[in-house]
Amino acid sequence: MEQPIDLRAKALENKKYLVDPYQDWIDAEGVQLATGRAINLFEIKLAPWDRFGMDGAACHVTGRCDFLSVFVFQLQAGKSSAPVRKVYEECIYVLEGSGRTTVTLSDGSKKEIEWTKGMAFGAPVNAACVHIASTNSNARLVSFNDLRYLIALYRNEDFLFRNSAPMHKRQNEALAAGLLASAADMPLAQDGKTSLALAAGSIGCDITELASGSADLATRQMQGAHLLCLSGRGFSLSFDSDSSPLERTDWAPGVLIGLPSMAFHQHFNASDKQARVMKLELGSLASPIFRSRRFIYGDETVYASGAATIARDCERADIAALRTKRT
Repeated sequence: MEQPIDLRAKALENKKYLVDPYQDWIDAEGVQLATGRAINLFEIKLAPWDRFGMDGAACHVTGRCDFLSVFVFQLQAGKSSAPVRKVYEECIYVLEGSGRTTVTLSDGSKKEIEWTKGMAFGAPVNAACVHIASTNSNARLVSFNDLRYLIALYRNEDFLFRNSAPMHKRQNEALAAGLLASAADMPLAQDGKTSLALAAGSIGCDITELASGSADLATRQMQGAHLLCLSGRGFSLSFDSDSSPLERTDWAPGVLIGLPSMAFHQHFNASDKQARVMKLELGSLASPIFRSRRFIYGDETVYASGAATIARDCERADIAALRTKRT
């Protein structure tokens, strides 16, 4: 009787088991890599990244999600990046400096995005982009993008970076939705929150502002997310249950942390002024993708497993004591 094939053994023999195409791509790029529970995007080491024509690094923060990548780039004053056309989406936040991005659409027309410190912008998908720093200062940008997910899904670099398919409809939708927002100081809703969906994309940017000495409510994070501090200083507490240990991660302007999936996270403003943070994850107001994201943005017809907020009167005693002491 013929013996069945041991598929797992065969996969291991051929080194085709637990493949991580994104990590393989990062290794092949030879890019600098920053890791840790909290990464200061102003202090990490950058090196020339030939593909993008800028100094850069990839950031793998502990607790990051399985969908988004984070890259940091720096352009010297007056310098330009390499032209890059890509199918993946990205949201770029300007950490410092000013400049402009020239976008070439599928029909050959061009658009200019003028940006400065504190702004966030996104380019239409599969449009060629060139970033140009102003002549009076260096520019540092952080890109949140879904390359991590798409390269794992398609496992084809050419499809993502050399795709000639015209995307007129998607690009027109992006232009209509808007490409630029002043994330650091734009007016927020009465509850101190707002959500961006730049370029009508699928990367959600949820901005929260906390008053001095205050804390928001603990909320369960479904898929995992990145949190970037835009202003002020504070910390985030993470926990799995009422009895699990609290994990504290401090943040300040330019510090990136991860919000692990299925854990509760609560953010505290530890400064004497308002603090503003931006949470980024896959699933936006324009294109929620996941049930949990649809629920957060107000769709009550879906069942959102893992979406939960702990009311103030149900807060853990140790967190309530800490919050009360602070206020």
